Amino acid sequence: MSTPNHPSLTPTGTSCEICGSSRLSELHPMEMMHGRDGPFRYVHCEDCGSTYQPEKLDDYGKYYPKSYYSFQYKEPENISARLRQLKRRLRNEYYYFGTGVVGRWLARARPCPVNHLSRHTQLRRDMSILEIGSGTGELLHELADMGIHKVVGIDPFVPQDIAYRNGARVFKASIAELGQRFAGETFDLIMFNHALEHSPTPADDLIGASKFLKPGGEILVRLPVSGSEISEQYGKYWWSLDAPRHIYIFSVKSMKLFAQKCGLTVRRVHFEGTIDDFLASEQHKAGIPLLDEKSYVVTHDLSVFDPVQLKAYEEAIDRQNKAGTAALAGFILGF
Repeated sequence: MSTPNHPSLTPTGTSCEICGSSRLSELHPMEMMHGRDGPFRYVHCEDCGSTYQPEKLDDYGKYYPKSYYSFQYKEPENISARLRQLKRRLRNEYYYFGTGVVGRWLARARPCPVNHLSRHTQLRRDMSILEIGSGTGELLHELADMGIHKVVGIDPFVPQDIAYRNGARVFKASIAELGQRFAGETFDLIMFNHALEHSPTPADDLIGASKFLKPGGEILVRLPVSGSEISEQYGKYWWSLDAPRHIYIFSVKSMKLFAQKCGLTVRRVHFEGTIDDFLASEQHKAGIPLLDEKSYVVTHDLSVFDPVQLKAYEEAIDRQNKAGTAALAGFILGF
């Protein structure tokens, strides 16, 4: 059925890159982090649920300025920052390992969020972990703080290699350079934390990374979910389209097909939608970019939203996560 957000099927002259279907519709979202560019052409497959850019841009780098959120993390220096880091470490140790009286108290005061890494996989201190598209390494720093054996990341857009005092490291490198950086090494866990959807060559990247997976190891792919309730509700205004940075957005069905094409299988899926899926999409629909001075992300003021509607959003997110129809998920892959 045709809706304002999802137009009726239109001929695009292409077939779906994931499943081969010719049942493709088009949508044309704007860049809505800063509200600067667009529209950008995307196609949505009515059969497998994938949404992606059929024509790739010549330069995506300009959409990742130094101010981009994943490049902002720095090692804590002052006392208050180090205290926050200590509290986070103690709480995380309880989340991951179930240890620590103080951590248990902190965890009760602030329960483990639905999108916490511990929801996806069981960590061990003797693990080796590689994160693809790590930014400046905030998550890696947290893991190293808990004594994880080896935590490293790569990101082609960081300004330079980073070595943290606790042992975490980030290399300015692409997946094509993994062989140079980690020749002969393998990892227990390889993570794409909201990274794979940014790649114009996701199959090459997933296959390339999987070559560094230990026997029995796992690959975690966290990303927005096309075909989810919220993506269908908001269409081109769905904030997780994040045009043009998000190039390939998979559905649950298409991720399983895609993994198989890459020689992998989906072992399990954890849904981790948050209320931001609604709030940011509502803003986008109203023409307010995510980092606009009026955005709740900038003002930290939710009073612009009706309290009754906020409660309804929270209830809807909880239901969607339980039903497996939420707009964010983590896929655990393996051989």
